[in-house]
Amino acid sequence: MAALAGFEAAARLESFSLAADELNMTQSAISHQVRSLEEHLGQPLFKRLNRRVELTDAGHDFQTTVANALETLRLGVRRLGFYTKPGSIVLAMPPSFAAGWYMPRLARLKADHPEMEPWLFTTERDMNLAEAEIDIMVARGRGNWEGMVSVALFTDMVWPMCSPSLRQQMPSVVDAGTLLEWPMLHDESEDDWQKWFLAGGLDRSDLVKGLNFSDSGLMLDAAARGFGVCLGSLSLAKERLARGELVLVGDRGMPAAKPFMLVAHPRHLRRPEIMALWDWLVREADQDSSAGQPVETPSETRSE
Repeated sequence: MAALAGFEAAARLESFSLAADELNMTQSAISHQVRSLEEHLGQPLFKRLNRRVELTDAGHDFQTTVANALETLRLGVRRLGFYTKPGSIVLAMPPSFAAGWYMPRLARLKADHPEMEPWLFTTERDMNLAEAEIDIMVARGRGNWEGMVSVALFTDMVWPMCSPSLRQQMPSVVDAGTLLEWPMLHDESEDDWQKWFLAGGLDRSDLVKGLNFSDSGLMLDAAARGFGVCLGSLSLAKERLARGELVLVGDRGMPAAKPFMLVAHPRHLRRPEIMALWDWLVREADQDSSAGQPVETPSETRSE
């Protein structure tokens, strides 16, 4: 590695002495490193021309490879600092929850806890917290979290919603039958149109038409852009509703099948900064006017 660093500097600066100055070494040490590398590779990398050096064709080719490799290593070393910097907390959650609930509150989090620097990791998968480097996870529904600490943040409510321009094209009073006349948007949650219509006493089999999204946040974005009516989360759409990008349709919502859960390994909650973020998230959920149920007390989740 030292020989590669010496070669790269000498090749870039076209000088052993300038490379030695940059690396805080002697010129003879740089020369020795380059000579050792040439012997290892079995061919010259430099032409020695009196007081200067010049790359051979092989040297030019090898310089590109070495420069790219060293830059990759430097980037990797720099990234290691994120794992040890003060205030770093790894927080995992679904992308839709991150965009619709967490990000609108990030400024408040930084104001309340300026010492915290959460590292946001978005994923739809439940992580194995016994093995993953995740300090706190937000998940939809109760998983198999034996030995973990878990709490329900809130049970959500879903409601038909669409763009204001699409709503203006509808009758002043919209019922379930009216919605069948408009494009429907779908995500992959259990809280789908079939369940919503059944809750209203309508059993329909033609509720699969329309655009589908694996990410609920992107479904909300499509609804705001006028592509149809979605059955959206009031919690995740709160900011869009407040800005008037989305409007509620009809007079009936439906409780979501699964609550949003907060989960952590007990050993992580022994760190004061992680416990402080946990408490902050719980308080935010408790204060949220769209939260459907009171926040529970943290408890150990054990398999029976």
